[in-house]
Amino acid sequence: MRVIAIANQKGGCGKTTTSINFTACLAYLQKKILLVDLDPQGHSTCGLGIRAEKLPYSLYDLLNPTADFAPGINQVIIELNPYLSLLPSHIVLGAAEEELANLPDKEKRLKQVLENGRRKGHRFDYVVIDCAPNLGILTFNALEVADEVIIPIEPSFFSLHGLAKISETLRFINQKRDSRMEIHALLTIFDARTHFEKDIYEEVKKNFGEKLFKTIIHDDVALKEAAGAGQSIVQYAPDSQAFKDYFSLAVEYLEREWERKLPEDELGWENIYRHRYGPRRVIGGVLFQMLSERARTVEIAGDFNGWVPETMSRQGEGKLWRIVLPLENGKYRYKFIVDGEWQLDPCQQTQVENSFGYYDSFLELV
Repeated sequence: MRVIAIANQKGGCGKTTTSINFTACLAYLQKKILLVDLDPQGHSTCGLGIRAEKLPYSLYDLLNPTADFAPGINQVIIELNPYLSLLPSHIVLGAAEEELANLPDKEKRLKQVLENGRRKGHRFDYVVIDCAPNLGILTFNALEVADEVIIPIEPSFFSLHGLAKISETLRFINQKRDSRMEIHALLTIFDARTHFEKDIYEEVKKNFGEKLFKTIIHDDVALKEAAGAGQSIVQYAPDSQAFKDYFSLAVEYLEREWERKLPEDELGWENIYRHRYGPRRVIGGVLFQMLSERARTVEIAGDFNGWVPETMSRQGEGKLWRIVLPLENGKYRYKFIVDGEWQLDPCQQTQVENSFGYYDSFLELV
């Protein structure tokens, strides 16, 4: 389970919009996701169509150290679809700042909640935390448990000014941790038509370098409309630019995850290439194959199926995975997903660069 905090002490930067739609796109890619609404305003909760005042319990009841009765996490988690669940927030969560203030381990309450959920059988690929727009105790709870932080940055002078504060806070926290948080930056609410916003982009890129996502979230009215309808952009407008942006962000994030986990010498690419299990025409379409000794699941996704992973079949108890797809003549980009990690086809040497600077396997059928 990888924990990602979406954090910026400045409001209006697209933090909640990113929390909702980034998680929705990861779920669209069939990742098991828990979205934690750690903002007392509860915007992630209402932005997904949940009325907090109608709920018997919320995240506050799990964090509250003074309650006479504490519900189980099973009573609080809301399953929105088979891949996306929510720990909802309510305005009363704001009281937790004061109630936790004088307690020992006050910054570890959320970590304890998530560990309890894991013990209760709640297994997620990723936990995404929508933080409050400040650097109070609730946000420090998120940063205590997070493996990574995504900082949404809208192109404005005040946003750049506030980056110094959160960057200093993250450096301080990393100095105290056994394992360092990875830090990413994301440009949001971007209008490429203005020279000022392009200048902001260059400034952010200069400060964050490779930590800045290549994906940019453009200003799109569909995002406001989706929030008003209580839906993610995946549900509300899957043909919009906003969906394309957040889908690209989800794929780029998974690409970064693959690079982070990939051992340099473990997979033995040279040995795999010798088997020459590249894609080829067969009766019924095109045969794709993946050779892996350790894989538990192998899927394939590409522009031929909207980048939605399709499960490949393992041959007996062996290490060869196969699928036949009915493809017409044309040009196709694709990737394999091995135990949830996106990677190139090691037996297809032709690759093309995608829109955010990584590579896809490429197949042309004539």
